[in-house]
Parts: sequence; C-alpha cells; structure tokens
Amino acid sequence: MFETSKPYRGMPASVWTPPTPQLIRGARMLIVGYEANPEALKAVLPEGLKPHPNNMVQMNMYEIEASNTSGFGAFSLTYLTVEVEGHDSLAAEGTLPIPGRFFAYYWNSSPRVLAYAREAAGIPAMHGVRRAETVDGRLVSTLAVDGKDVITARATVTDTPAGTLGGHLNYYAHREFPRPEGGSAAISELIELPLPFVADLYEAKVDDISFNFPSGHPAASLAPVSPLSTPSVLYGDVTFTYSMGRQVKNYLQA
Repeated sequence: MFETSKPYRGMPASVWTPPTPQLIRGARMLIVGYEANPEALKAVLPEGLKPHPNNMVQMNMYEIEASNTSGFGAFSLTYLTVEVEGHDSLAAEGTLPIPGRFFAYYWNSSPRVLAYAREAAGIPAMHGVRRAETVDGRLVSTLAVDGKDVITARATVTDTPAGTLGGHLNYYAHREFPRPEGGSAAISELIELPLPFVADLYEAKVDDISFNFPSGHPAASLAPVSPLSTPSVLYGDVTFTYSMGRQVKNYLQA
C-alpha cells in the first residue's frame, strides 16, 4: 500500500471556511425528540457508540440570518441525530442530564457551512433547504433535497414563554476521509463536539412528522415509529457555538 509521511491537509479548498469555533445567536429552532426503530439506530452508529435505551432521534430544523452568525452567513439547516448511551451532558445548572447525540444525517443550504461541517467536524453534511411557514399558530417546517420535500413537521406553536434553559450538549460524528489514491481511509476517527447553549423556550407541541424520501434512501430508516411518539419538543430561540471537535477514538489505531 502506498505510504506517505506528509500530513493529510483535508479536501481541496473550494469555498472560504471560517475557523472554529463559530457562534449562532437566537436561532428560532424546532427540535423534536421522537422514537424510532431501535435496529435502524444501531445500524447508523459507528463502533464505540450504542443507542440510548429511549430509542430517540433528535431532529432539529431552523434558519438563521447572516447578522446572527459570527462567520457562517445566512443558512438553513435540518439534521437527524441518534441519542447515545453513556455520553450524557448536563443542563439547568447540572440538574438535567441530556443524552449525547450522533450526527446521522445533516442538510444545510450554505456551501460555506457544508465545508465547515465536513472538514472541521466530520459531520456527513449534504445540501438541503429548510423552509417554514406559521399561520395562526400552526407551523409547517419542511426540508427539501434536490428540489423535493422529504421531511415535513407540523406543530402547534405559541409565544407563551416556557423558561430559559442553559447547559452543554455532547455531539458526536464519524470524521472520515479517504486516501487520495483510494482504497482506504487517511482519517477515520470519532469526534466529540461539546456545545454550550442558552435557549429561550416557548410552549409548543408536534402534531405530525412525515418522511417522503425516494424509495431506498437510507435516511428513511430513521422515520418515527407509528403511532408518533415525541417525548421531547423544544421550540425557541437558541444561542450556541459550533465548537472545536476533539478526537475520542482513532479507528485506524483501534
């Protein structure tokens, strides 16, 4: 096998990517924790991570203006993360444990953020556009990929305050890049992204989530079980950082 002593310097540059960390201020998010098929959760996790016994996926959907980011510019985002066992973080001054979350799928409208997510964190970032419409307290939040609507969440939302929550979240990603000549990985590692946040919350409930991916698309396996079960719903304005990642497992040395 071809060997080289030169360090891997990432994928060829295509767009300017800001340095880590980056700040997002006051993003109006809909974050839904829903139950999914436990076998599907196991299938998407890399070695060293196990699904949390609650069998939950956390889905986050939001848009942000350029003036509320420290270098990303404007973008929209939707991601699906699998809650994992044994990697809890804490919120509410240490009184509320929150399971760690593994990035399974991630769609973003910005080439800049896509490059950042892939290079800095190893997040499997793909292009997609989230749009939202709220009429008379009914929010319809939709992700479109390749011009087709693939995820739609419908929620009843209010302006009734539900408190402020602050703490940390532990996110995980499998950062993997191939050797330029192919055949094996130059980098394959489990990355932990500790993320501080503050959220001003509002009362809301989720009424429906529909997945409409093309036949055979792997993300379809993370659709909610029927009947829909959403043990956690967070709707509010969230300030947080895209933090620096740290390696917790090197698969090439395991």
